[in-house]
Amino acid sequence: MKSFLKIFEILDKWKYHYITAAVLLLISVSMRMLEPKILQIVVDKVIVFFLSDGKTRMVADDAVSKLIYNFLPEWKLENLSIMLIYLGVIFLVVSLFRGLFSFVSSALSASSTEKAMKKLRDKLFSHIQQLPLEYYSKTPTGELVQRCTGDVETIRKFSSMHVVEVLRLTAVFIGAFTMMALININYALIAVMFVPVIFFGGIFFFRKEGKIWREHEKRQDKLTSIVQENLSGIRVVKAFAKEQYEIEKFTSMNKEKKEWGLKLMGLHRIFWPSSDFFVHLQIAISIFAGGYFALSNTITVGEFVAFYSYATLVTWPMRRVPQLISEMGMTSVAIDRLYSILDTEEEKYEGKINGGKKILGNIEFKDVYFRYDKNDPHYVLNGASFKINACENIALLGPTGSGKSTIISLLLRFYEPENGTITIDGKNINEYSKTYLRHKFGVVLQKPFLFSTTLKDNIAYVQPDTELDEVIESAKVANIHRIIEEIFPKSYETVVGEKGVTLSGGQKQRVTLARTLLKNPDILVLDDSTSSVDSETEFEIQKALRGIIEDKTTIVIAHRITSIQDCDRIIVLDKGKVIESGTHEELIANNGFYKKIYDIQVSIEDEINDELSENREASNVKHETRDSKRQPLNGKHEKIK
Repeated sequence: MKSFLKIFEILDKWKYHYITAAVLLLISVSMRMLEPKILQIVVDKVIVFFLSDGKTRMVADDAVSKLIYNFLPEWKLENLSIMLIYLGVIFLVVSLFRGLFSFVSSALSASSTEKAMKKLRDKLFSHIQQLPLEYYSKTPTGELVQRCTGDVETIRKFSSMHVVEVLRLTAVFIGAFTMMALININYALIAVMFVPVIFFGGIFFFRKEGKIWREHEKRQDKLTSIVQENLSGIRVVKAFAKEQYEIEKFTSMNKEKKEWGLKLMGLHRIFWPSSDFFVHLQIAISIFAGGYFALSNTITVGEFVAFYSYATLVTWPMRRVPQLISEMGMTSVAIDRLYSILDTEEEKYEGKINGGKKILGNIEFKDVYFRYDKNDPHYVLNGASFKINACENIALLGPTGSGKSTIISLLLRFYEPENGTITIDGKNINEYSKTYLRHKFGVVLQKPFLFSTTLKDNIAYVQPDTELDEVIESAKVANIHRIIEEIFPKSYETVVGEKGVTLSGGQKQRVTLARTLLKNPDILVLDDSTSSVDSETEFEIQKALRGIIEDKTTIVIAHRITSIQDCDRIIVLDKGKVIESGTHEELIANNGFYKKIYDIQVSIEDEINDELSENREASNVKHETRDSKRQPLNGKHEKIK
């Protein structure tokens, strides 16, 4: 029941349009109740009056009959044709107005639904944008996509077709039963004797279907996630020839979904024939009971004709109730699933500092502890402490899982430290609003992401109204301008495809670097941003960056020591703690962890160079041997000549 109360929240201001549609619908239903009454008057009054040669006096039995009599001509035998024409015209007018009010009601309901669903989608997407990053690490993307599309569509169908339909069914049932009760209360009760059976059977069906539908939708979420993940990683699938594996994974989940779908169909297979049986049994009993009452003169033939029409109208809501309950079950699940997103608390962006002068970039971590999972006994940052001075070029180095990227996430306030403090320019980081803070940071992420739009729009993502000249300047610093001009026929208007699929890894990294540089941030963070480029390109990028980062605090995360050895200071982390700090020369002299990494990388480079030299020498020997083998042939030819 709580789920359906939220329907009115979803309908928002348009719920008043639904009230108007409901009023129009009630008028339509009221006019529908007049149609069988007109048939009753034709049979019981007009036909009897003329068959008795006018001897039977025509007296209105109730207020409805009296109302219709007011539109009829004088009761005379010579007016038979005119009387029937009048009644036919009245019937036609009533039907036309009934259809008109019903049409306007449906149109108003449908229009209001589309507007309400548009607002729901906007609200849902806006809310998702405001959720903390932690939420996305726990919720599959495919599940969010399914809820924002499939579940919204389920609610749309119900709101458009069934919200007012509930009122229609109720009004038709009450109206038809009232009209039958005016004719004969006993007959009226017989005509609705199976309503309780169908009603409580529908409630049982609703509960059973709700449970099955929830499980069915869970499988649908997983299926959507598999498809989304597969398409996003299609290059990996192709590279490892894992198409069959992916097909089997999809088929397995699709089979589970099918099994839950069959369970749902099995429930329908039992319920629908059962409800149809009781509905048709109800009609049959109404016909036999009506015949008995007519033969025993308890009701007239006209009343029996009218009663049959009203009984059919009562049976129609009975037939629709199970279907409505089925739709209610699905909609209830959809509403619960959507509100599980909407009820999630949004990220709080507020802070005392929300503007003002440039951030200098004095950063300090004091005994910071952090873990992504509160139940995990192991901390990603385990008492990390260090300082970064304004305009200093700092490098973070350490093995995978040492906490380098986590430090950046904490600086951007994607997460909050569990213990310890982080300060920027001497103020606690919590005093800065997240929006202001993130505007001041420029981050080149480890995994570059590009949108499915042009190169220009991707670079100018932060400032869409940026002139092309400024975009080009950033591209030049990132060493991507020449490639864009020479390789891509449409230059900066080239559409890069989903996630930049048409670009190489190095090209994507350089485009994202250009995007960050265009932002002109106070603090620049390069998270392994040149890992996919060659050493020569990396050198060119670093050379171009030197002039830009002079007045900025720069944090570089890298695994190659050649990328960071010119930094002002290098902070070495291991297991969430700072274990070394100093310049390249100081750390080499310390003969600690940094020196070990340096020696390993140097030895690997030496081995590679030695191997390349050996290969070149072997290649030269091979060419010399080939040339020496050709010499006798040349001599032989000379001899033959």
